[in-house]
Amino acid sequence: MNPEVQNIVAAGKLSAADGEKISKLEPGTCVQHKSWGIGKIAEWDLLGDRLTIDFEGKPGHSFKLAFAASSLDILPSEHLLARRLCDLPGLQDLAKNDAPALVVLALRSSGGTLSLDDLERLLKGKIIPDSDYKRWWENAKKTLKSHRHVVVPAKRTEKLLLRDQAEKPADVMVKSFLAARDLKGKLSALASITKDIDLFEDAKTELVPVFQDISDTVRKSFKLNLKESLQLLLARDELIDSLPGAAAPLGSMKIADLVCETRATLADAIKSLPSASLARIYRAFPEAFPNRAWVPEILNHLTKTGGKAVAEIATVLDANDELDVLADALKKSLRNRLLSADLLIWMAHERRGLAESVFDIDLGHAILSVIENDHMEGGPKRTGRLQSLLSDDGTLIGEMVTGSEDDDVRLFAKRILSSASFDELTRRSLMARIIKARPEMEAMMAENAGPRQDDSLIVSWESLERKKRELEDLVNVKIPDNKREIQIARAEGDLRENGGYKAARDQQAVLLRLQGKYEREIRHARGTDFADTPSDKVGIGTVVDLFDTGTGTAETLTILGAWDGDLEKNIISYLSESAKALIGRAAGEEVDLPADTAHGTRRVKVQAIRAYKS
Repeated sequence: MNPEVQNIVAAGKLSAADGEKISKLEPGTCVQHKSWGIGKIAEWDLLGDRLTIDFEGKPGHSFKLAFAASSLDILPSEHLLARRLCDLPGLQDLAKNDAPALVVLALRSSGGTLSLDDLERLLKGKIIPDSDYKRWWENAKKTLKSHRHVVVPAKRTEKLLLRDQAEKPADVMVKSFLAARDLKGKLSALASITKDIDLFEDAKTELVPVFQDISDTVRKSFKLNLKESLQLLLARDELIDSLPGAAAPLGSMKIADLVCETRATLADAIKSLPSASLARIYRAFPEAFPNRAWVPEILNHLTKTGGKAVAEIATVLDANDELDVLADALKKSLRNRLLSADLLIWMAHERRGLAESVFDIDLGHAILSVIENDHMEGGPKRTGRLQSLLSDDGTLIGEMVTGSEDDDVRLFAKRILSSASFDELTRRSLMARIIKARPEMEAMMAENAGPRQDDSLIVSWESLERKKRELEDLVNVKIPDNKREIQIARAEGDLRENGGYKAARDQQAVLLRLQGKYEREIRHARGTDFADTPSDKVGIGTVVDLFDTGTGTAETLTILGAWDGDLEKNIISYLSESAKALIGRAAGEEVDLPADTAHGTRRVKVQAIRAYKS
């Protein structure tokens, strides 16, 4: 203790503890105050009970001795703040010529760790001009890449770290990982290991304790922290995949194990994960649920997850030759209106890819239903992207209606024209696209919505049963046979040059589209036996005697259901052009019918009409 200070303590004017502290606060000592900042002791006035301190920008401030002892912290002479007071030009020169050395000085002055915000507060405006700091830090980061003892964080929320240069960096990183107490800390430590993996001499061996710790940690934590547990396992597997010969210790927790254990809550936990992580998770489903039990499990995620997950699920199903299962699930969901906006958007984007077999006007109806429901609930909340999809994708609607039945297109156009979810300009724009693809729909613009008509397809019971048998044969025989062909071709090897595999996959697309067509037709069909058909005018279920006024020949036509046409028996479908011209005519009327010559017509007279007898 300073002799003069000791006299003051002996006189009872200062406590012994304060006396010890004041003895260290000799003139020239650098100090820090939580409110006043950093300063230097200028002079003592022990008899006057005062210390004078020159604070940074505030010189000549006096403290009472006891207050100084309790409120001032001594800064070591090598501390960055002390050097900022005593040798600012030297630090400015260091910032200019050796930025890493300045960062290391800041870290050593802060206990070896420092947030980027705290580093900025230490340097910006004091050592480095405000306007230069951002550029200086970007250059410093690049230079620090070669300084392995300084860990520069990937995120601003993480901290700079100064490693012990006496230890191997690899050992320090392993110890840091094992010392981390929570999942987030371990994720951060594992990211540092991955970033600086070249610092390991034999990574696959040195990281065994890390891999084992990850497995043990996840087993204890996944029930309460599923998302972070998955992220840790995913990061581990990505690291292992990057190391030749590396593997997780025997018996370690796997992604498949976690998927199986958390099947009820998994979909909600992974919604915000990036696509690469989702791909790994869904690729683990076949292992998690063997013997094709994974298929219904992964399909269950289709309507529960976001757009990124939908794409990855479809890719996994396709890679395992389960595209027919995906198509069937999508069709059922379309009919039951169970599809999310994300899934509908994915189907539209994949209309020439994985969703080709189920892309038709039903998708358009499903999109309209979601938009309209959301509108009634005060939207758009979830469907803004759906409306943008319809508006921005110039070919989408045209492709939907090109191969669709007239009645389906008419109904779709009516829904657009009558929808309160679109403004008038949007309605007209969408209708213009329909008309471009199907010019016969132009009359809809004048009709507006109009009264709802019966859009069912009239068919005989016999043809309906025949169509159902064809669909049954397609679903139960042709599609499964094709699937076996795909699996056999896949087993032959390299798929890039496997013509049999490509041909089988092309045939699968044809069969799946045909299945969709049959299902849609049967869904719209209305069976009848044509009993009690009126015979005062030509109609569906009538036999018509005709006289060709040009040739003088007589003929008889029978007009039946959509699938009953048989030219050898003179039976025509009511959807044929000849039937459309005749329907509604009475005996004695003349009408022009299509002739065999291209674009020609022939004049016939209706002689008699009678009801069809089956």
